[in-house]
Amino acid sequence: MDKKNSKVKYPGIRVAMDGNTAAIMCERESSDAAGAYPITPSTQMGEYWAEEAAKGHLNISDRPLIFIEPEGEHAAAAVTAGLSMTGLRAANFSSGQGIAYMHESLYAAVGKRLTYVLNIGARAMTKSTLNVHAGHDDYHAIDDTGFFQLFAKKAQHVADLNIIAHRIAELALTPGVVAQDGFLTTHLIESLLLPERELIREYLGRPDDLIDTPTAAQKIIYGDTRRRIPELWDVDNPVMAGIVQNQDSYMQSVAAQRPYFFDHIKELTDRAFEEYYELTGRRYERVMSYRAEDADYLILGQGSVVSSAEVVVDYIRKTRGIKVGVVDLVMFRPFPADLIGRILKGKKGVTILERLDQPLAEDLPIAREIRAVLTKCIENGSNKKETPYPGLASYSPSDIPALFSGSFGMGSRDLQPEGIIGAIENMLPDGKRKKLFYLSIDFIRDVPFTPKQRAYQESIQEAYPHVKELAIHGSENPNLMPDGAVTVRFHSVGGWGAITTGKNLAMTLYDLLGYEIKANPKYGSEKKGQPTTYYLAAAPEPIRINCEYYFVDVVLSPDPNVFKHTNALAGLKKGGVFI
Repeated sequence: MDKKNSKVKYPGIRVAMDGNTAAIMCERESSDAAGAYPITPSTQMGEYWAEEAAKGHLNISDRPLIFIEPEGEHAAAAVTAGLSMTGLRAANFSSGQGIAYMHESLYAAVGKRLTYVLNIGARAMTKSTLNVHAGHDDYHAIDDTGFFQLFAKKAQHVADLNIIAHRIAELALTPGVVAQDGFLTTHLIESLLLPERELIREYLGRPDDLIDTPTAAQKIIYGDTRRRIPELWDVDNPVMAGIVQNQDSYMQSVAAQRPYFFDHIKELTDRAFEEYYELTGRRYERVMSYRAEDADYLILGQGSVVSSAEVVVDYIRKTRGIKVGVVDLVMFRPFPADLIGRILKGKKGVTILERLDQPLAEDLPIAREIRAVLTKCIENGSNKKETPYPGLASYSPSDIPALFSGSFGMGSRDLQPEGIIGAIENMLPDGKRKKLFYLSIDFIRDVPFTPKQRAYQESIQEAYPHVKELAIHGSENPNLMPDGAVTVRFHSVGGWGAITTGKNLAMTLYDLLGYEIKANPKYGSEKKGQPTTYYLAAAPEPIRINCEYYFVDVVLSPDPNVFKHTNALAGLKKGGVFI
């Protein structure tokens, strides 16, 4: 944030809530209608929207909200498309298999130049067993559809990017995605500045406003002005949509979308970000960086890992003097090659952390794009007569950073600071320099639990002698909570109300003491009566680290049998309290 809040028109309202709620608090003011089918971890978004509709909430256009829950996610995508075609500001909410199920419908939404926003609680797919937790499989499953794609690293970004996404969609006439990490952001309660209703009214306006047509191609279709959200289905002006095209015309209509629509998204996104900054003082860019300008090494990622990486970078610079920075890929589609090329130029090493694995691909999704950008930058530098890619930087061979690719956090596997430190150490001249690795798991345990496990591991290593080297660990796991922070861990039993108790305690600390908070349950598939865990942190300054809290000041356990199944004192600080 570059501007003082007191100097901007809409500084935001200080609140504490989770990412799902942050999305709906904005959608309920801006949007007219939603079509959605519930799927974890985005279910709450649809539920909260339905609640607002049932209460008769009126949005900034003074319209009651419309909610349609059809028989599945594929139908929900069709419903949302239909709502958008009638000129309404529309939204959808989904995750995981729901995104895969609606995949086919998304292409058509783009081709029809619809303007709705798909809010995703990013979730792992069933690649071995079912998992309902965080993963970026669903996000990357649709990166070929033509939707523009944003990713929020925390609840503040969820709220702001949701509003900005509607602005981009309505300028570019292209639907968009705003994603957040399932559970790790969707269900994490934290402090943020909630965008005001008046801000949303001024920034987005009404769907039926007449606006200046923003691009030349749109002027050919609509003239100098057009409805903010075009009415493709209008009983007073009926047209045919979704027609069948033969060999002579289909390719023409597909290819034409690149110069006439897609190529404008970058400039319209930058415009939307700048307009939002002028009103709020909160600046967003397609790529955001932290301490990257003077860095020799970079960590690049999307989602909640970015905040943790920023804290680790501060620690590494302070304790070891290694110049490390962080790159937050806010926008994945269209890929911000122009910005990436400039930021990465001349760095010694770049580690790309991705919350998924695609073993049969040469590279993971972000790494593929990064490598393509670097190749084009080299072409620019090696061509003496012309610049093949005018918007990109020019590289000499010495400008190319070494690239490293790490998989982490699949299924919400916890990533401690140790893992990020390991990724940094791997890049250093005296590091392992592994090009592809996994964080926070062990293929081979250093200390087997049992003699039988030792025998299994020996047979595995005999057959796969290099498998242990796929995993990377850091040399330390520091406590990176801010000064004055209080960390609490609950041990309870499913069905005993620990989640509600934890939320109430967090909000009490927030309301009475004005503390910054982060509070979230470690959700799992355990049934009622099984052990559960809840984490809470409160501090007088922002809490940036996103992980399970190993170093805790207080352990609360209403479960009388806690020591039969859990080491409840693990990580309890000296002088800490067990209740």
